[in-house]
Amino acid sequence: MKKALGIIGVFVAIVCVGMSCGKEEINSALEGTETVSDTLAIKLGETITSAAGEQLTFKKLVEDSRCPANAMCIWQGMVTVEMQAQVGSKTETFTLTTNPQEPKTSAVVLGYEVTLVNVFPYPGTSIEEVQESDYWVDVKVVKVNN
Repeated sequence: MKKALGIIGVFVAIVCVGMSCGKEEINSALEGTETVSDTLAIKLGETITSAAGEQLTFKKLVEDSRCPANAMCIWQGMVTVEMQAQVGSKTETFTLTTNPQEPKTSAVVLGYEVTLVNVFPYPGTSIEEVQESDYWVDVKVVKVNN
């Protein structure tokens, strides 16, 4: 039952982020979930806040050199994002990347493991020119047992 409520809360949070809901809706969607195991979508510059006050922010798109869809590239490219976590009075900024030479798609930060699942939009999938403000990340957040 608790897991089902957590999954519903995560789904509502994702819908709220996609619809640019306010912080109150996101808080109520995540209420009662200690471990978030499904993906969360966070738009560039936005912060998701749990009912307990933990925050996760997609701070910056550092680089997106991924090979565009339907193109033939000699290198797959990479995407690097800067994230920020806040738990209580502690704040930590960290980078996640798909760099094939030094992949770091997960980081343990302030008692949580944050995993980069995907970065959207993927280059070459839009007819319109993609602006930096169009970007969002899908991340997985799991509380680490100490």
